[in-house]
Amino acid sequence: MFSPRCDIRYGYIYRVPMTKNQPHHPHETASKERAASPAGAPSAPDDNLLTAWRTQSTTVALLKDAYDQIEAAERRIAEYESRIRQLEDLASTDPMTGLMNRRGFEKFVEHEMARIRRLHSPGALFVLIDLDKFKPLNDLYGHQAGDACLRLVADQLIKSIRVVDGAARFGGDEFALLLTQTDPEKAQVRVNQVRDTLNNLTLIWEGDELHFGASIGCEAVGADSTYAKTYQAADRALYADKKARRAKR
Repeated sequence: MFSPRCDIRYGYIYRVPMTKNQPHHPHETASKERAASPAGAPSAPDDNLLTAWRTQSTTVALLKDAYDQIEAAERRIAEYESRIRQLEDLASTDPMTGLMNRRGFEKFVEHEMARIRRLHSPGALFVLIDLDKFKPLNDLYGHQAGDACLRLVADQLIKSIRVVDGAARFGGDEFALLLTQTDPEKAQVRVNQVRDTLNNLTLIWEGDELHFGASIGCEAVGADSTYAKTYQAADRALYADKKARRAKR
């Protein structure tokens, strides 16, 4: 067999038989790969791009869904907290007068006592108020007149206190005040003003002038005070004042 050089020299075309594993020309290889691929199928780079796009779209959708769920949960939590505050207000408010009830006032006083102990701040004055002549008025003119009397007293108490003070109706004709951030002597001046106001109140009911008064008992609140002992001391002072007022009639 002649060599390739001899073939070229003497006009022969020498072709070396291609073995099975012998590499093809690059262009021929690419043509065969395209021919072997199904019609319209994307190449490998296109597959990777499509997969990445689908993954990103799925991730965005999942994140949006999670964000929507978080927003919905936050709205529900805000609604629950608002409802809890409303229930707490109802549980600590006297529906007749809008003042604190006994439960709400006790929490208010204990909070103030804790503040006095923590900050060594000025004390407070605990005031109990019991209306005089209320039961005969209520029996004679009816419960509606009695309710109007209670609301009138509550309005006067609200006008007589500051924002930092507290006012409550314990039930029946018994009220309470806590005059905060003040020394007992200054607070006593304000208590005397409240006493004068209540003893000069007049309720006009069905053309009649209804008069009533109030007995008052006070107890100073300091760093060592407890609610139970403070209430008991103010209650004793209240009934001492009521007894003295009856003796003057």
